[in-house]
Amino acid sequence: MPTNLTCFRIFIASPGGLGEERRAFRDEIQDYNDSEAIHRGVLFQPFGWEDTLGGVGRPQSIINEDVRSSDFFVLLLWNRWGSAPDVKSSRFTSGTEEEYHVALECYEATDRPMRQLVMLFKAVDPQQLSDPGPQLESVLKFKQEMEEEKTHLFHTFDTIARFQQLLRAHLAAWLRGWENDSDIGGKSPPELDIVGDTGFVGDGDGDERPEAPEPVDTSLTAKAWALADEGRLTEAEVEFARAIVGRQQPEALMSYGQFLYRVGRLDQARVLFERAIEIAEDQSDQQFTLASAYGNLGLMLQIRGDLHGAEKMYRTSLEINETLGHREGMASAYVKLGNVLQIREDLEGAEQMYRKSLEVDEKLGRLEGGAEAYRNLGTVLLLRGNLDGAKQMYRKSLEINEQMGNLEGMAKAYGNLGLVLRARDNLDEAEQMHRKSLEINERLGHLEGMAKTYLNLGNVLQIRGDLEGAEQMYRKSLEVDQKLGRLEGMAMAYGNLGVVLQTRHDLEGAEQMHRKQLEIDEKLGRLEGMANSYGNLGNVLLLRGNLDEAEQMYRKSLEIFEKLGRLEGMAIAYLNIGFVMKSRGDLDGVEEMSRKSLATAERMGSPSLITKAKSLLNSLQKTPSDKQK
Repeated sequence: MPTNLTCFRIFIASPGGLGEERRAFRDEIQDYNDSEAIHRGVLFQPFGWEDTLGGVGRPQSIINEDVRSSDFFVLLLWNRWGSAPDVKSSRFTSGTEEEYHVALECYEATDRPMRQLVMLFKAVDPQQLSDPGPQLESVLKFKQEMEEEKTHLFHTFDTIARFQQLLRAHLAAWLRGWENDSDIGGKSPPELDIVGDTGFVGDGDGDERPEAPEPVDTSLTAKAWALADEGRLTEAEVEFARAIVGRQQPEALMSYGQFLYRVGRLDQARVLFERAIEIAEDQSDQQFTLASAYGNLGLMLQIRGDLHGAEKMYRTSLEINETLGHREGMASAYVKLGNVLQIREDLEGAEQMYRKSLEVDEKLGRLEGGAEAYRNLGTVLLLRGNLDGAKQMYRKSLEINEQMGNLEGMAKAYGNLGLVLRARDNLDEAEQMHRKSLEINERLGHLEGMAKTYLNLGNVLQIRGDLEGAEQMYRKSLEVDQKLGRLEGMAMAYGNLGVVLQTRHDLEGAEQMHRKQLEIDEKLGRLEGMANSYGNLGNVLLLRGNLDEAEQMYRKSLEIFEKLGRLEGMAIAYLNIGFVMKSRGDLDGVEEMSRKSLATAERMGSPSLITKAKSLLNSLQKTPSDKQK
């Protein structure tokens, strides 16, 4: 343990009623110090009004001095704004507001240590949100200002666990900033040629949005959706709350749940979908909505990594739609089931489901469904290494979405075309496609799409050798997926961060990231992710000179990729086993592996892998005498 620690003070400001969160704030910081920060030379110190020593003068003024001496400021708000300050001359309406403005002044000053302000809002019960009193009105007004100004970070959380997760993510970012010797939080803020596995992040693999219910009275939620589409999320949520309070209408609950999904509050969205199911099951005229609710609940389970539960919900949705003869609902259920099968690496089963969906949508003349089916079929072909076929499917999807003016569909198609271009080493055009996708996703506030695009942009930057830019993108992706609780995305981000650390020769950090990825992928049963982790752990072991263990990892990776028919993964695994053989002086083994890698790379049409395989093969010709021995 270091004898000298760099200490950062974190001040928490909040009105009354948040005692449990304030205790969790201190507990989480202590846990993070013990597990991550102290052994890396940093100590985070929590501060609040509880720590302010008594003294001469106005109590709020003494608290303000503690704020001025802090490095970070966390503002925590729920349904109360707080009490008026202790002097009549104050221009502030509460002590918490005064503390916020003191922190803001310090952040903008050059002679104060304040590095970042973070605002965390606890979700308010719909009953109270639908009819807020003066205290809550003040909180909502402040939150609206945060939305409009977009100058400081703010999040909404539904549970204590989510609050701790958000806090921990910020602590990790602050620690990382210190280690990189940068302004934390953004105040003006012999080498082996082994191949890392970053993988593709497609927009057809489970990237489903919640279904809309059959509308009964759209006037209740139309105003809310209009506000949401304008980015006025706080006002929108108030209107959604008003739409459900005092009414037994499952379609309104579904709409509110869709909104919460959009903004990343999956726990509360799940509660609303479950409530919609409970009500709709008792209403014979709500069977269409019931089917959609089961589908949406399945999506929540899928995102959390419960594929078994998700499949059960999707099949229930399919059964209801089949009973109703609701072909559009059947097509949607086929897609969702295809997504689960694809995550499980059952590409044949996934393709079967996607083609069923396409058949139904073409009969119905349903353009949006057809575009989605083409996109998903393109992802199956991409995973099989059929780049031409994948491109053709993605182009069809893009054309239909452009015809409809469907921005979300266009974003997905751009992202997937970027994957094809990256596989062909056309990095400039690949980046262009991913940035088009990101622009649309950011405009729509589609968090999952943003996370996937950040990851794909990071892969492009990493291939170019821009490790700093790649890491930045991977960290952004990880932050969003942690917010969503999306395990699959978190696993891929950890793996890619491991590749960056490995390239920087931080083998300990790289191994830590790869093992985090492996742990999640084993939990999800995600074979492709496990194969990537084995390959990357093999790279770490090879760089350490552990040839036997490295080969063991590469062969585990190869076995999975061969089982899945993943050409890119197979080519990389052959190549890396070849490097092990080269380190041992087994030139016959090098030739066998390099030729296998070359044949596989040529089959999928990957110029970069073809070049690497030829380079390894040509290295044998430089030492013919060694081969004769």
